[in-house]
Amino acid sequence: MTHTILRFVFACAVLIAGISGALVGPAAGAAAEGTVTVTNGTVATADGTSYVWRTSATDVRVETAAPIPSSSSICIAPTGQNTTAVKCVPGDGTNNVTLSVQSWSTDAAGTYTVYEQTKNGRNVIEREAIHVMSQSGDIDNDGLSNADEVSGDTKFRTADTDGDGLNDGKEVNTHGTNPTKSDTDGDGLSDSMEVNTYETNPTKPDTDDDSLPDGKEVNQHETDPTKGDTDGDGLDDAPELETYGTNPNKPDTDGDGLEDGAEINQYETNPNNPDSDKDGLDDAAEVKEHQTNPNKPDTDGDGLNDSQEVNVHGTDPTDPDTDDDGRDDQLEVEEGTDPVESSRAANIPDEALAGAGVIIAAIAVGGYYWRRRGGATLPEDDGDDGDGPQAAVTPTPPLEEDPDAEGTGWMEAPAKRTLGASEDEQAGDGESRVPRPLTREDEVVMLLEEAGGQMEQSEIVDHTDWSKATVSRVLSSMADDGRITKISLGRRNLITLPGEEPEGAKSPFEREA
Repeated sequence: MTHTILRFVFACAVLIAGISGALVGPAAGAAAEGTVTVTNGTVATADGTSYVWRTSATDVRVETAAPIPSSSSICIAPTGQNTTAVKCVPGDGTNNVTLSVQSWSTDAAGTYTVYEQTKNGRNVIEREAIHVMSQSGDIDNDGLSNADEVSGDTKFRTADTDGDGLNDGKEVNTHGTNPTKSDTDGDGLSDSMEVNTYETNPTKPDTDDDSLPDGKEVNQHETDPTKGDTDGDGLDDAPELETYGTNPNKPDTDGDGLEDGAEINQYETNPNNPDSDKDGLDDAAEVKEHQTNPNKPDTDGDGLNDSQEVNVHGTDPTDPDTDDDGRDDQLEVEEGTDPVESSRAANIPDEALAGAGVIIAAIAVGGYYWRRRGGATLPEDDGDDGDGPQAAVTPTPPLEEDPDAEGTGWMEAPAKRTLGASEDEQAGDGESRVPRPLTREDEVVMLLEEAGGQMEQSEIVDHTDWSKATVSRVLSSMADDGRITKISLGRRNLITLPGEEPEGAKSPFEREA
């Protein structure tokens, strides 16, 4: 009984295995030993797959390990389950056959598998042995046709052949770059970085023509590869780096108030040294404020350097004889005289002084007698023949100031007048009230008020007898005290009273650091 049961179970297992082989074998694609070779029509081979054009005739030679019986056929069909064979050749008892496809269908595309068709199903000899493609197609979707890529240098199965971040089609059709070279112009930036990040020309190593390759500008100097003069100072980036040693990202390298381009091209000063002539005055102050030579420590050649004249002695650094007294400023400093205030009287000849003294003495005597006649009262002529008593004559005025002389009948001396004193102040009892003397600052204010609130500094020099250095010193002090506003207009200065500044007035040299 037991043996009967075992035989029944074995028979059922065999039956099930047979059925499974019939049903599963073809779908599963059981393996069969053999090789597949495309002998005609191959346009490319990659990873063991032969690529052929859909419009070309293709010969496929198949060799198997065992002879192929006549009950079996060697076929080729699109890869996948239950696909229809394109071509089948019956076995002839040998172990090789050739499949010849004269043309593929118009919709043929993709991979094809070679297999042995038996009564039990398909035994796969080589899966995806052939890839059929159209010449106008684009397997890798990079924008280039299969035919162009196969005949060219790009990979028809890889969208970005050179791996630079730009698809081959974009490189060829849009940017004109080499799709097989990640840095077409060899400037140190990949084509993708040039196109997408820096907006430089990927086919031109120096986009802005400043003699620095784009890669160096970006990676080394941090300058703008699309702008020849990154900081806009008038010098291209390359000369700043290679010739002058200035900072191409900073318009005023030495911070002296003059941009590098102006220092090189206009003033010929050192853009790396704020005080080119080392006279104690920065280059911008010399050029804009004092009109001195920033390359010459003693502009006027009087023996005092410009800084000493401006900051110590208050003299004019552009005039060797500030007060025009015939002696250079250095000589006056050495002698202890004031080089700002004129001392011409010291050089007047004795004969001239003597003559002036005589004139002054004559004027004084004449004034005395005039006062005397004007203050004396002569007796009235009453027609007397002289025999009667004479009328009293007003007493002689005292020759010196005498407090006791008041009220004696002589003309009282009028109180001194000073600028700004009113008549009532002078007529008051007792000592006259004397107002403050007029200062240079007051004179400047008066000039500005008469001019409507605005004057150029040179006009103030013309309206006074002061030197340019004195005017500059007085105006600087007044500006510090807020009594005036000093506006730089290039080489000129506009002086205004507070509140009289022109709208939008600003020196073109005043810029942010």
